[in-house]
Amino acid sequence: MSRKIVWVLLAGAAALGGCASPRADAALEAQNSLIGMRKADLVSCAGAPNAAMQTVPGEEVLTYESRNITGYPSGPSFGVGVFGGSGNFGYGFGLPVGAPSYVDDGQNCRASFTIRNGVVARVVYGGSDVGQTRRLEQCYQIIENCLPRPAGTP
Repeated sequence: MSRKIVWVLLAGAAALGGCASPRADAALEAQNSLIGMRKADLVSCAGAPNAAMQTVPGEEVLTYESRNITGYPSGPSFGVGVFGGSGNFGYGFGLPVGAPSYVDDGQNCRASFTIRNGVVARVVYGGSDVGQTRRLEQCYQIIENCLPRPAGTP
């Protein structure tokens, strides 16, 4: 393989690596770095879980959820008003013209922490199928306060 082809391939790989999301990368790395964290520390930094379940003696699963719900308006509407004689009030109604309102609840994350003998033994992410990067970015919202702060930040 010629040197030119090797350099083109390396440049392409570097360009693709530059497209990664720092939040998604941090969430992915947290699946390993949070192993060994005490349950009390997890609850302190991530908050109270949405659900907790005892699986076997000495083991439980804490589940956290994070959702990004976006609403979209229906667009323009058409209204007709009927005014009430000499009074200062009236009645009216409007009809939407165009598409109905839309709510997008497709970006969510469910993070399950297996706690064994009081410490995190496993971290598993699940949730929407919007794409791994977007799901991991949503998972970051759950574990953000549990990650060490970079040096020099308050």
